[in-house]
Amino acid sequence: MAEEYYDFETETLRRRSLAEESLGEQMRGIARTVSKTVSIISDAIDAFLINDTNKLKDLTSQSRRLKELAESMKEDALTYLARLGSLLLTNALYRSAFLKLTSIAQQSEGLVYRLYVMSSNSIQVTKDIRELLTEFANLIVKEYEKLETSIEHLTSNPKKSYEEAHKILSIEESADDIYRKLTFQIYKEAGSNIIGVLLLRDVAEMLEDIADLIRDTSEDVKFLALHGSQKQ
Repeated sequence: MAEEYYDFETETLRRRSLAEESLGEQMRGIARTVSKTVSIISDAIDAFLINDTNKLKDLTSQSRRLKELAESMKEDALTYLARLGSLLLTNALYRSAFLKLTSIAQQSEGLVYRLYVMSSNSIQVTKDIRELLTEFANLIVKEYEKLETSIEHLTSNPKKSYEEAHKILSIEESADDIYRKLTFQIYKEAGSNIIGVLLLRDVAEMLEDIADLIRDTSEDVKFLALHGSQKQ
């Protein structure tokens, strides 16, 4: 009887290990795809600032394709999670991370599209807003790079994964500060162009949402990293 129980426990541990490795690989795949959508944000803002509407149109299409790919990968990952049932105690954390990563891609696509609409309608922005938009985009790229590094090390080096995810908090605080400054400048300088104000406000809020989603995803990854560290 003891031998049978031992075999059962060993098989369960083996299945859990394989499941976590598979989930880690799926998360890395989604994170790499979403990384491309985040990079497009900087390219789109640069194109908007020089009024390159044709490039923005192309970037909008690229962002949409990447968003759809991320959504498809997320559905595959969630299906796998459902098949695992109650095998893992960390199911909810993986599910949450998959959903938030996909939301980053969705928000990125919406952001690039709004920049395209503004460029198509020849909406111009002041020097201060231009600088804040560029700074905001650079912070988001930096923040996401930390998240992606954290995810890359999640199963191989949980300690490093946790450390990289923890660094995101200070970057996100800087992003919050830029958001407040950008919002103030939009209302201060946009004048009577109501459509421009609304679209710029959308852009600012989407940048803030993306920064928040990256931070929130990092919290899920931190808990997963702590769980992995306890097994080593």
